[in-house]
Amino acid sequence: MTACAVVLMNSCQKTPVEKKEGVPMKIQASVVSPVGTKTIYDYTDDKTLEGFWDSDESITVVSFGANGITAVDEFVSNGEAGRKKAEFTGTWNGNEGDKIICLYPSVNTYAGNSIFDGVREGSPTIYMRNLSTALGALQHDDPSSVSDVDLMLGEVTVSEDVAHVYFEHQFAVFRIEVTLRNFPYEAPPGSPFDQARVNSIRIKSIDPDSEEEEEWGVNGDPVFVRFSGLDVTTGSYTGEPFTIERGPLDYYLLDSGNYSDLTLMDEDLVEKTFFVPVRFDKDLEAGYELCFQFGGNYYDDEEERRNSVTVFPGCDMRKTIYSKLTLENGKIYGFKVTI
Repeated sequence: MTACAVVLMNSCQKTPVEKKEGVPMKIQASVVSPVGTKTIYDYTDDKTLEGFWDSDESITVVSFGANGITAVDEFVSNGEAGRKKAEFTGTWNGNEGDKIICLYPSVNTYAGNSIFDGVREGSPTIYMRNLSTALGALQHDDPSSVSDVDLMLGEVTVSEDVAHVYFEHQFAVFRIEVTLRNFPYEAPPGSPFDQARVNSIRIKSIDPDSEEEEEWGVNGDPVFVRFSGLDVTTGSYTGEPFTIERGPLDYYLLDSGNYSDLTLMDEDLVEKTFFVPVRFDKDLEAGYELCFQFGGNYYDDEEERRNSVTVFPGCDMRKTIYSKLTLENGKIYGFKVTI
């Protein structure tokens, strides 16, 4: 399923846009996806993401010409959560003849600011970073945490006094059910890790027949996208992002540095479910290996940041793809892993 939004904007022809004074607009937005909720994802029979608008929403409207972005405008909407239609208001500052696209989440939100870069006047390219940065720590059994990185793009088309934009998801969701049993790792003396704590998930794919695969290196992954771009000049815009960097996708679990959602402690078995967003530019072909790697990561108080993921021995879970798995944006794919 591709979630779409139909956006209606008042005509901007009544005000000379070349004066750059801005044109006040009201935007009527409708989510034409199946019944569901935009901020709480769940399974459906066909395993798709569904959605309504949340109570407070915002989008970024980007106008661009031959040399790049000419205006970046913010449109906001407030209303009842779960509504199918939302009225956005804002001021458009683009030029006559510009192409117009919309970004979600808005660049003025934490998630949008974490994902998008280059969204400024004069820039010929908009960049999109790794979604795990914007998502923050994964919360177990909470699909709503994915809503913050509901990355969508759409191009505005104008017909007489009405403009429309159709938003399309730029990611899919992996629903990973993890069972933690007798964890085999024993930390050396003085290590910040301990055998009761697994607080990171790494996802990657491997083509065993490819000489380009690197153990942890960038661009060795044949499927998963870490960093991408979108051309925003009227001569080069296609509406499709291009891949800049492929590689392993790292996610932190809900963890404050010393605790984790995946911990044995006094229990003999722990079962948790995590929803993680993934981006890709190819399918998982037959013969590829899909890797779910679990490990440790600790918070360095002095540097005020997390150290990179360390995959624990015995926690490199690999699944061989025996028949092609076509990945589609807006879909949910379920996996079960036992450590």
